[in-house]
Amino acid sequence: MDRFSALEIFVRVVEIGSFSRTAIELSISQSTVSKQITDLEKQLQAKLFSRTTRRLFLTDAGERFYEQAKLILEQYAMALGDVFNTRQTPSGTLRIATPILLGRKQLTPLLPRFFQRYPDIVLEHFLSDSATDLIRDGVDVSIRVGEMKDSSHQARKLGALQPVTVASPAFLEDHPAILHPRDLARVPCLIYLRNPTPFEWTFSDVNGEIVSVEVQGSYRVNVFEALCEAAIAGLGVLRAPLSACGEDLEAGRLVRLLTDYDAAFVPIYAVMPASSWIPQKTRVMVDFLVEEFQNNPWLRGPD
Repeated sequence: MDRFSALEIFVRVVEIGSFSRTAIELSISQSTVSKQITDLEKQLQAKLFSRTTRRLFLTDAGERFYEQAKLILEQYAMALGDVFNTRQTPSGTLRIATPILLGRKQLTPLLPRFFQRYPDIVLEHFLSDSATDLIRDGVDVSIRVGEMKDSSHQARKLGALQPVTVASPAFLEDHPAILHPRDLARVPCLIYLRNPTPFEWTFSDVNGEIVSVEVQGSYRVNVFEALCEAAIAGLGVLRAPLSACGEDLEAGRLVRLLTDYDAAFVPIYAVMPASSWIPQKTRVMVDFLVEEFQNNPWLRGPD
């Protein structure tokens, strides 16, 4: 096995954190992985890893070598990609992860146009409201809602969600008028359990002042789509992205409340593993989503 392959093995061991899992991913034996790492250490005359029974840790020399090895591999991939992409149409399997509601209501309806444009791409779509580890889960691009906290990945902004407050006409007929966020304390609200603060709703008035309200409700769910259905059924007031309930507002199934107290827009990002080269299949998907989200008034965010 050549030295370039040894670099690839070393980088994957660092990113995966396991000799055995690296061997499985690369379809080679664990002894081959161990031998390549040992040979590298002999060439460098330095230990790259310190090992415990449960974890691998990079030594100082290993950290320095990892940064250089990763750069070499990225530059090689860029060189290959520049030549390959000039001759090929986008193809291959693309693994994308999205929140459940955004994936079902926003991404899936766009896919006929995407596949018509890129028929040689196979899409594996993972829907979950839990955080996705791009490296561990082998995901090419993850759609995330909220401000970016992890600067180790590269990200591109797609659009933004606008939180709105809604209820059904029947619910509003049977309950006191809701004219201020404080009025929510007097009516049943629909609680999304995956919200970091499910019982505290935050609003912003026309002067930019923040208003926080403690809410309660008898219906509490961990899947957001169930809350939309519950709101239409008249079970309570819902705080939701405009993109999730826009059609129901237009159809009159829901009524928008507290429009003078809408919260700030929440950004949507396409997040990719850090690299100086983005595979063509990933790039065309992100470009496609930017185009589609900017054409959607419920997703493009403030002008």
